[in-house]
Amino acid sequence: MTPIITNIHGLPEALVKAVQNDPYTGGGDISVTKLIDAPQKRALWLQHHDAIEEDVSERIWSLLGQAVHHILERAGTDTLVEERLFANIEGWKLSGQFDRLHLGSRTLSDYKVTTTYKAKGDDNWTRQLNVLRWLAAQNGLAVDRLEIVAIFRDFRRSEAARNPDYPSQAVKVIEIPVWPMDETEAYVRERIRLHQVAQSGAALSCTDEERWYTGDKWAIVKPGGKRALKVLDAKPAQVPDGMLLEHRPGRYRRCEEYCEVSPWCPQWNDTPHPLSDATEES
Repeated sequence: MTPIITNIHGLPEALVKAVQNDPYTGGGDISVTKLIDAPQKRALWLQHHDAIEEDVSERIWSLLGQAVHHILERAGTDTLVEERLFANIEGWKLSGQFDRLHLGSRTLSDYKVTTTYKAKGDDNWTRQLNVLRWLAAQNGLAVDRLEIVAIFRDFRRSEAARNPDYPSQAVKVIEIPVWPMDETEAYVRERIRLHQVAQSGAALSCTDEERWYTGDKWAIVKPGGKRALKVLDAKPAQVPDGMLLEHRPGRYRRCEEYCEVSPWCPQWNDTPHPLSDATEES
């Protein structure tokens, strides 16, 4: 099931066709990427997929990621590339595809075209690769090491020279912690059950993490200034003389900008959408 692809920005037809001809087939009852994602989101997708639209401009980075995967086919011998695996668990068939498995070192690698914001890793990457490791074990493939090969689409050499916390190169290998296999299986079972509950029609709200909730912020700003001097997670007891305190209410960024099923989501429709509170003067 794929969304209706639009082209509101008039991008070249070649890009439109490349997105429309996505070869992804999935298979099984649920994929690893859907498993680790919000059950409510998947359930709403199943209910409303015929009405969901997605613009081709939103698929460009995904398209480039697929190009990287094609390049991996040059990796050589002793390597499995883009293998799709299956396993039956809790009455469902789970499917997952890894990017590269080096048989000699038993290293499973996943390639991500991403932003420098994720240079230190991402919890979903850890979940995804550990579930793929479990799937590999169910198919007779041993994996001892997990890694993300992050390709930063927004890398800036000038920032790398100035900021020691910034990636030094446009590519970084990020080691992913390996979970005990029994804990991974328990996680997979629990996620399957949650998705089964949501698919049955029961209410199962998304978590703040799944909604990319920013949390309330408090900004100290100079009168007339365009940028905050400091942004805090809690309201300070006092503000420096002459400064202003600006409350920035927490936002559910995924719901606002990146969730294709938000128009049908009761949780999002019941969520207040404040802009900001008045600025307080010290």
